[in-house]
Amino acid sequence: MRRRTFLATAAAAGVALAAPARAQILNQQFLQQLTVGVNVTLSGPLQKYGLEVVRGVQAAVDETNRFTAPISHVWGMRAYDDRNDAALAATNANVASADPSVIGIVGNMTAAMTLASLSRYANVNFAVVVPTVTADAVTNRGYHNIFRLPAKDSTAGRLFASSVLPEKRGATAIAVALDGDYGYDVARGFVQQAKSDHHPADVLLFPTTGIDPGAAARTVLDRSPGYVFLCGTTAALGSLADALRLAGYTGDFGASDGFYNGETIAQHAKALDGAYVASSLPPLERIPSAIQLLTDFQHEVGAITAFSAYGYAAAQVLIAASQRSNAFTRYSLLASMQRSPTFTTLVGQYSFNVFGDPLIPNIYIYTIGKDGFKFARPAIRTGFVL
Repeated sequence: MRRRTFLATAAAAGVALAAPARAQILNQQFLQQLTVGVNVTLSGPLQKYGLEVVRGVQAAVDETNRFTAPISHVWGMRAYDDRNDAALAATNANVASADPSVIGIVGNMTAAMTLASLSRYANVNFAVVVPTVTADAVTNRGYHNIFRLPAKDSTAGRLFASSVLPEKRGATAIAVALDGDYGYDVARGFVQQAKSDHHPADVLLFPTTGIDPGAAARTVLDRSPGYVFLCGTTAALGSLADALRLAGYTGDFGASDGFYNGETIAQHAKALDGAYVASSLPPLERIPSAIQLLTDFQHEVGAITAFSAYGYAAAQVLIAASQRSNAFTRYSLLASMQRSPTFTTLVGQYSFNVFGDPLIPNIYIYTIGKDGFKFARPAIRTGFVL
């Protein structure tokens, strides 16, 4: 590789937001810095969401430096822009490993970027906390340095079925998904749980290129469903809900995490009025242990989103693992994470199984109305949420 090309690649990988915490700026001449690396997309259409993850991580770093950092070191944050490019996402892992202060990674933001980076993270012994990616494949590859916060897709589908379908006895449930990166595993988990609970259910899979809402609605209605579970995003399947109502469907809807957004309320609240929607994000205002954290976090970042909240929680996990075991290198931090203690974060209490998924995964059920989402209940009651 030519030197000019190498330098350009390295510069791109390290771009954006090399942001040490405020306390570190004041003490950098005297204290060792431990750094949380953040490998997410910070340019292009996904920039907004990547920046929200970064803001969450930075807020957790700042909170630690203000209140709980040992006097021997401070925490910092360094962000790497993967540009939603698989090759660069993997390269960023090597760039981060060249900085000995970077002892753990938060990333990535999409399934494709995460999967492209898994082997690189493992090769350099990074403990990686995955803040938002729910694809089953992330923890199905056999790596033991990956720790995922939200429930994986198939588990979310099972939890939704066990929480909602007992109210729908006798109604045939149809889980609708596109044959793409997100949706099918949710639908598969939903149907598996429904059938194990002796509830009639089936998956209806449409091509990933999209659907004609009217034709798709007729295909769904041919199954005579009493309950339709939309497994995908609002952009992909929201129009199907409208088309089903226009075609005469009078049954109930459910929707996966991809519908927990403002677009659902703005465009499809009438068709989905009263429907349950699953979300990995708990109602933060109803978490007693997070009251002070929530106040400080809101002061730091303003409006809290799912991306910033899970970025915050991911950094909390890495920092807590370091502090509990006096782990100041990436090797010792990974060993601390693999011992699977319980971590209390802004969005939940976590310990991890051998594959890196939560030992007690959970989702939160909301109802859809014209005025927004209203919290109904968690799928599993743990006492974490009132």
